[in-house]
Amino acid sequence: MMIFISGGVRSGKSGIAEQCIQALASRQNTVHYIATAKTTDQEMKERIIHHQRRRCQQSIQWTTWEQPLHLHELAFQFGPNDILLVDCLTNWLANELFDEEGWEIEAVCLQKAERMLRTVSQLSTVVRALVIVSNELFSGGVPQDAGTYHFMKMLGWLHQRIVHSADYAILVHHGVPILKKGECLPWLLGMDGF
Repeated sequence: MMIFISGGVRSGKSGIAEQCIQALASRQNTVHYIATAKTTDQEMKERIIHHQRRRCQQSIQWTTWEQPLHLHELAFQFGPNDILLVDCLTNWLANELFDEEGWEIEAVCLQKAERMLRTVSQLSTVVRALVIVSNELFSGGVPQDAGTYHFMKMLGWLHQRIVHSADYAILVHHGVPILKKGECLPWLLGMDGF
């Protein structure tokens, strides 16, 4: 099963994703959190700490992987009893695109995005459930600089392909989850906002 959750910055999407994981997890499952954020400044450091504290207060035990790049290297770590939360696709893409030279070349950006998509596909076939969180950044118009333009284009490309493959797509708006794809199952109804 794959669930794609998107929303604006600080919309509550990570909390909703964690609720999905809690609803899906049983004693037979190992729950993994793949953190893609880099600590780039004090605000990001505080956001990471906030996420860590929230997970510590939950009834399930999380195994955390700090992996801002090359998530494909982790794929062999997981099996059919595992549930994964990737938080978030937006950071992961930025880290991959801007890690080395070539970000201004669309073909290089597409190659990296395709590798990410293959990783998502591989993970989704190996584990019991994969939940992917991403940001909705598309209401600000067309970016003028090449780096931002390629980033936005690749993020939109990834969103479309992941949602196409996902069993569920949820948009979080002001902390309220809105089901955009998939049937509303009982475990979804138990979540805040449904």
